[in-house]
Amino acid sequence: MGMTETDVALGLFIAWLNAEHGRHFHLENAADGAALAVDPPEAGRDGVRLALEARPLLGPGANAGWLAQRDRLQEEIAAGLPVSVALWAPAGAELPADEPATSEFVSLVRQTAARLGPGERSHVALPVSLYLRKTSDAGGVVSATGALNPHWARFTERVHGTYDLDASRLHRLPESAEHLERLIDTIVERAGRLESGQWAEIETTDAWTIQRPPAGLGQGAGGSSGVAIIGVPPAETVDAGLAVRRNFRRLLAEAGPRLRQREADLRALVAIGYYARMEQEGATTAMRGYDPALYGGLDFVCLAADGLLKPLIQPPPALLPWHAAG
Repeated sequence: MGMTETDVALGLFIAWLNAEHGRHFHLENAADGAALAVDPPEAGRDGVRLALEARPLLGPGANAGWLAQRDRLQEEIAAGLPVSVALWAPAGAELPADEPATSEFVSLVRQTAARLGPGERSHVALPVSLYLRKTSDAGGVVSATGALNPHWARFTERVHGTYDLDASRLHRLPESAEHLERLIDTIVERAGRLESGQWAEIETTDAWTIQRPPAGLGQGAGGSSGVAIIGVPPAETVDAGLAVRRNFRRLLAEAGPRLRQREADLRALVAIGYYARMEQEGATTAMRGYDPALYGGLDFVCLAADGLLKPLIQPPPALLPWHAAG
């Protein structure tokens, strides 16, 4: 069995835990999103056993076609690729399904993956087009959709007239602030050339986060390698806040008792989120509305999204076994 999204999330958590606390946990017996991790014994301290699970906050629904296309893409990307990679699809983005888009997608992912070292994170720059239309000579505003919607105010007083910017094909901007500045400058410059009723096409890139798992982490059962595309069909991310709150509560209610029954010193649940950026996640807000008894007995509750790991619940450092032993 190849690498899965739960394998990636488990590996992200262990890498974060080791870096955050200076530990040396390694995964053992990882299967179907559940695993045991062991921190080897040190002088004056026994080894620490950590029971953990990784579970998705959203599912693919009844979209068998999307699942089949994801599996085909994973196989095509993995063919001849000597490294394992995780590709985090932005929320709302479609998987390529036709030619030549599919072949170009596979080629770009492979090229980017080949440049990554173990544990490195970057993005695949997929070409997309934005469409800018001038609707009126009056005013000074650009109404934007897609990933540029949060930045509409930055166009204010920089344009003359009223514009509609269709950025629905853009789901995730590269993290570089300079990239956004250049894109805004380009849009403003193109807007200045348009007459009312005219439109312009502006080329840019959609950033699909890609990462290589740290050595020994994030691989499939039995250490198998491969490619994991982490995402859900676009329809599942539309107004997903209610579904996330409901599903997260269910995950906590189901995983908590299972983890508490495991023979371990620590217990952790990693929820897999599907967002354009970690700062757009809704799991933190959802947890604030839960009864703390729902996650009682869990030492860590974390969110994995966009190739990053965010702790939502964690114990004070003084209460962790390696500090208590000292």
